Amino acid sequence: MIQTKTYRYKLNPSPSQQRSLVQWLGACRYVYNLSLSYKKTLWEQNKISIGKYEIQKELSAIAKQTPWLGCVNSQTLQEVTDRVFNAYEGFFKQGKGFPKFARKGQYQSFSFKQGVKLSATHVQLPKLGKVKYRNSQACTGTIKRATVRECADGWYVCLCVETDIEPLPTVQNSIGIDVGIKSLLVTSAGETIENPKHLYKAEKKLKRLQRLVSRKKKGSTNRKKAVKKLARQHQKVANTRFDFHHKLTTRLIRENQAIAVESLQIKNILANHHLAKSISDAGWYGLTQMLEYKAKWYGRKFEKVSARHTSQDCSACGYRNTELTLAVREWVCPGCGTTHDRDVNAARNIKLRAVGHTVTQLVELDSSSTLKQESPAL
Repeated sequence: MIQTKTYRYKLNPSPSQQRSLVQWLGACRYVYNLSLSYKKTLWEQNKISIGKYEIQKELSAIAKQTPWLGCVNSQTLQEVTDRVFNAYEGFFKQGKGFPKFARKGQYQSFSFKQGVKLSATHVQLPKLGKVKYRNSQACTGTIKRATVRECADGWYVCLCVETDIEPLPTVQNSIGIDVGIKSLLVTSAGETIENPKHLYKAEKKLKRLQRLVSRKKKGSTNRKKAVKKLARQHQKVANTRFDFHHKLTTRLIRENQAIAVESLQIKNILANHHLAKSISDAGWYGLTQMLEYKAKWYGRKFEKVSARHTSQDCSACGYRNTELTLAVREWVCPGCGTTHDRDVNAARNIKLRAVGHTVTQLVELDSSSTLKQESPAL
């Protein structure tokens, strides 16, 4: 099955190549701000909505007359204008904020649409030549797009490829997953994965580095060094979380034929400032996204179900305990007398909603097979 996959490698550019990368990044940021300013001004002063291809045609003429723009690959400059119009589309169709100008340090990547080749030791980038990279994993498939990104610890290249991924062997297990803060997730089988709390573990060091930044004079070289140290520590936290999520989701996908999770409006939940930091540290959105695309890769079933009353409904008889508060972690069902762990009960309800069983069917299944012989297809 042909699927889209992304590989990420760290680049080891030479000093001259690193200067070129910095120059390209600055040129792309300039083009982004120029395109945004031009489109915005035309509309405000003349009520003219200029199209993407018209801007690209004018940019082509400007690049021929400007050496530091002309050295940048033409398709890379076209991709910059694509970003501008994607930002406008996000504003008008998806309710996102109005496009803003990119300040220095905010614009961190540029892309190639074609012409990228990969060998065992080098990656061939148009106009930049062969750049050494750290070959951390084998890349299979046809390269469709490449993005070069500047991070706190250096330069990276992300290769978007189309490759043939074989589905995993069929298994008989299916689970529901309830995400949380104290426990990162609890499954309908009763397994609890504790929250590693990557940010909280690094918080003491982050505070110390932040104090060092605040004590340095603005604009000084020492302040820039302190800012880089702080950024590297933040990136280390993000990388640690990312690695943990990858290993966890890969195991869940391999062990289960079908996975169901809550359909959470995480953006709305983050409005609670008492929990926003802990929720962001847990990384619920990234975790569910990984489960979704890995299920698609390997032929698994993935489904999101409504989160309403998953903790209040009894998974044995369907009784709804509306008096249940968040502080109560265990409760006894007044309808059937079953003792529930709050999170495990929620995970079982998530699984049952995905399967589509009624309460009557649930009771029949519980008496005959203790819910372990359900169909693996959700």
